[in-house]
Amino acid sequence: MKTVAALVLILAVAGCGAAASDSSKSFDGEERAVARAVEDLEQAGRDGSEKRVCSELLAASLLTALEKQGTTCTTAVKEALQDTDSFDLDVEDVTIGGTRATAKVKSGRSGDSQKTDTLTLAREASAWKIASLGDAG
Repeated sequence: MKTVAALVLILAVAGCGAAASDSSKSFDGEERAVARAVEDLEQAGRDGSEKRVCSELLAASLLTALEKQGTTCTTAVKEALQDTDSFDLDVEDVTIGGTRATAKVKSGRSGDSQKTDTLTLAREASAWKIASLGDAG
């Protein structure tokens, strides 16, 4: 899946709407920090904050991939947020290996068909950031 399309997909499911539950509370330590990064992405999507997504939440490697596809992060996120609906992201599992982590995330409205994706995160300085989006599971 192309990076721009994946970004649109994950931000669309993060979407706007009613406040969601914080699934990061189900984890401890570094696993909680990874899950919190996903929750932060969801919240930034709900808030319509493309600047926060681009400046704080996405890894440098993902920003570079967007640029190589001929778009800027802000443009891709802004377009994704224009097509949002009321959705939720729930982190179900976190696996950490050094400076990389994966988060198994269920997306979609309760009662609707839900989808499970695996997000990859990278530790940059002291923060976990989204490095790749939406490997369907």
